[in-house]
This record gives sequence, structure tokens and C-alpha cells, in this order.
Amino acid sequence: MAAGLITLTAGCGLVGDAGSAPAPSPEPTPPFTAQTVADEIAGFARAGGLPEGDTSASGPAKGDWRACVAPWTGDAPAAGAADAFDATVTRLRQHDWEIVSSHAEQDITYRTLSKRGWMLYARYHDGDGSGTLRTVSLNAVEDSCRLPGKVLGDYEDPV
Repeated sequence: MAAGLITLTAGCGLVGDAGSAPAPSPEPTPPFTAQTVADEIAGFARAGGLPEGDTSASGPAKGDWRACVAPWTGDAPAAGAADAFDATVTRLRQHDWEIVSSHAEQDITYRTLSKRGWMLYARYHDGDGSGTLRTVSLNAVEDSCRLPGKVLGDYEDPV
């Protein structure tokens, strides 16, 4: 009489089996709304060392354009304003905002960034070097937004 050993193996499929279980679906990407953008900007500005800013969309023109902008403007103490501006831009870049352009003209440093259908126009105004405060603005505009001519220059990069 011959004795034998039978080994049974159970599994989900064979190695290289094209019919294996599908990968789970990725989490849906939440909408990137004006409020989401405004919250990101304010949070990264504070984390970068800038004071609380003004988030109102001031300007003479009325209209729907206000719903597709996320403005932030603040005055920072002169001693650390440039470093806080750079730290804020660095934090934005660490969270998927990509640099589109970077330059300086006279006493203004410009950084333009983009993310998920938005452009962020960051500006640091050094002024004439006197005084105790420096102005920093971080204004985001949705790509499909049509800004009135009276407002356009306040938001877009001149280059």
C-alpha cells in the first residue's frame, strides 16, 4: 500500500492573477471653494508669523466677482515682515501651491502661486524702509473669475 501526502492551499488568487480583487477607490477630493482657499491662506499666514489679516473684498466695484476671490491683507512689524512673508510662501508651497512667477520691482516682492483652479497673488511691500509696519497681501482669484477693471490691478501680478 502506498502512502501519500496531499497539501491543499487556499487563497484569494494566484500570483499574477489578473482577476484579483480591485483596489479600493480613493477618497473623493473635497471641493476647493473660496472659503477653503481663504482658510488655507489665513492659516498659513498665521503659521508663517504674520498677524491677523483683513479678509474683506474691499473695492469700489460691486458684483459677483466677490464670490470668486479670497483676499487677505495685513500689516506686519517691519523687523520680521520679510521673513514672515517668505515663511508663509514656503508653507503654501508645502501644501501644493506651485510657484508660477517670482520677482521684485522697486519696493514690492511678488510671488504668484497656483493650486486647483486658483491663482494666489502674494505681495510684500517694503515701502521706503521707514516706519514700523510692512504690508503683506495674499489675494487668491479663481481661474474662471472675471474681475472688474477697477479691481484687476489690485489682484493680478503686473508681469
